Amino acid sequence: MNTAIKQRHLVVIGGGIGGYTAAIRAAREGLQVTLVESGALGGTCLNVGCIPTKSLLHQAHMFREAGAMGHFGVDAAKLSVAIGAVMRKKDDAVQQLVRGVATLVRRNRITLVQGTGEFVSAKTIRICETGALLQADAVVIASGSEPAIPPIPGVDLPGVVTSDGALSIEVLTKRVLIVGGGVIGVEFAQIFNDFRSSVTVVEKLERLLPEEDEEAAVVLHRSLAKNGVDIVTGGSVQAIKRVGEQLAVQFSTPTGARELAVDMVLVAVGRRPRLKELALEKAGVTVQAGAITTDEHCRTNVANVYAVGDARGGLLLAHKAAAEAECAVADMLGHSATMAGRAMPRAVYTTPEIGAVGLTEAEARKAYPKLKVGRFPFSANGKAITLGHVEGFVKVIADGETDQLVGIVMVGPDVTSLLGEATLAVQMELTLPALMETVHAHPTLTEALMEAAHDAYNGAAIHLPPKAGAAA
Repeated sequence: MNTAIKQRHLVVIGGGIGGYTAAIRAAREGLQVTLVESGALGGTCLNVGCIPTKSLLHQAHMFREAGAMGHFGVDAAKLSVAIGAVMRKKDDAVQQLVRGVATLVRRNRITLVQGTGEFVSAKTIRICETGALLQADAVVIASGSEPAIPPIPGVDLPGVVTSDGALSIEVLTKRVLIVGGGVIGVEFAQIFNDFRSSVTVVEKLERLLPEEDEEAAVVLHRSLAKNGVDIVTGGSVQAIKRVGEQLAVQFSTPTGARELAVDMVLVAVGRRPRLKELALEKAGVTVQAGAITTDEHCRTNVANVYAVGDARGGLLLAHKAAAEAECAVADMLGHSATMAGRAMPRAVYTTPEIGAVGLTEAEARKAYPKLKVGRFPFSANGKAITLGHVEGFVKVIADGETDQLVGIVMVGPDVTSLLGEATLAVQMELTLPALMETVHAHPTLTEALMEAAHDAYNGAAIHLPPKAGAAA
């Protein structure tokens, strides 16, 4: 059993959300904390991930909505995008949050060391730029992630960018090909499509968002395709070549080879833990499959060395990193804390949005001999109808023997805002009757959760026609 650290100095490597959360929590618990960060505070999420992409998605969505207001007298043909202003708005949001983190670090009396930290031993960290040594009683590794780069010939050509580079474009490209149809790929497809660029997505697997619920992914696929995104699944980019001012991309498809001339190629095949600078072998920390090996308390195999966030692998999510940081600090202080059994919400900020927590239907069918699945379409939800966005549905998945909720999948308007209730329901092991009997305000999108629970329990959602065999 772990015991609380006997001394009081914690070194945190990495100033992203996992790192600064660990640093702030530890400082508030009375530890002396040193935070080591080579770049801007906030890490991937604030600087090149969650925040800037959501700013661009919001601005792109507003532009798209304005273009759809012809019946209100808006001349959609005259709308244009000032990409410089868009990027400044994005940068303003990022900087406001980065400054906020810096203020929190300072006010919690955390020592910030600007530089790259590497292990000399399990309790000694060297700052590469200066050679300074830090002696630690405990270490939290929160080194974050970096874009994964596939071995495609020509991937290093000018005009080929990762998501990091796509967040800093100075000219709105007319034609873009996106390599990868995961979360990063589809969100950027949404951004560029909304800004009226021609977009092609090439995904190696058989569908978009292969790790999410298939029904939800199909709804998004149809929406993107309906709005002009060329989606190639089961395809693979073979080579990228420079032809004059354009890039010629050669890729396979299920029906044969294709070549497409574009202005930019966005490589969005995912991210991987950033570990190579840490010299983990000097501390004896175990790495497996490119990520630091940890237990459910976020402990590594080395005493008083923890890993959180992307460095730990698994789902690379900011809120997961923050939860793991809280868990690690609680454990090092001798409190009971574990990540086991925690429901982890997942969000995709496309149009329509996707929000999910717990198991997908396919995963649940493998885990439970009996299953109850209920669906409620947003086309029957009053609030969705008033918004004019009725694509999608809410699906609730429950153990057929106990009625306990094991997964919730949503695709539709603003469904990421429903993830709080959905996550709480799965985390607290609510049953279908408990969700059914909870009064939901009308008209709201959350009513779809209650109606889907009714559908799963006895097929008796009020705003759906009775199912065959049910009382009319």
